Amino acid sequence: MNKQSLFFTFLVAIVSIVIMFQLIQFLAKRKNIKSENQEKLSLTYTIWFCSLLISFSLYLKIALQQIENAIEYIIYSDEVQNAFLAVMEKIAVFTGFTFVATFLVYYIVNFTTKITFTNRIESHEIENENYGYFLLKGIAMITFVLITLPVFEHFLMWFLPRIETPFYK
Repeated sequence: MNKQSLFFTFLVAIVSIVIMFQLIQFLAKRKNIKSENQEKLSLTYTIWFCSLLISFSLYLKIALQQIENAIEYIIYSDEVQNAFLAVMEKIAVFTGFTFVATFLVYYIVNFTTKITFTNRIESHEIENENYGYFLLKGIAMITFVLITLPVFEHFLMWFLPRIETPFYK
């Protein structure tokens, strides 16, 4: 393990989690899940927030492994002209797909729960403290993420740098 790749990976993890916090808060405001005048957090909002954060963390773990592999290859490669630009490109691709996969799973679970439980509006369910509904959605989201993790890992491997291995007789 190279210290540079560990540093960049740690930095990417911190920045990605901060961005995810901001995106979840933006989504909550957009869907009127949490209002500005609420003083304490409700249990339903906490369940909803944690299910999104856990789903993102599971995908981010796979992306960070791929980022670390890509950084180590790029640092030691003689073929790469601008290592910093190549590293930033790989970081952007892997974390971008992590955000996309997380919100794709969120909207798929949201769509299936709207089909299953008709006439459910999340803002009303938060106000009514229907934590069972959000617990069920959270479990469904985390289960769907766990099922799709191998597919996500394989998909991210497509974007790893090519390693040229010479074969000698």
